[in-house]
Amino acid sequence: MTIITIHTGGRSSAQGPALTTTLDGRVTIQTGRGTLTGWPVGRLTPTGI
Repeated sequence: MTIITIHTGGRSSAQGPALTTTLDGRVTIQTGRGTLTGWPVGRLTPTGI
């Protein structure tokens, strides 16, 4: 199970287990209240460690 953060609106985001990915790159996650679909938040890759 992969936990992912998505943008759900202008200043809104949510986290949860990823369920599906659409053809345009959006991700659907499971929340405690249902499912949400949005754009995934980019991950930072640590450097110099």
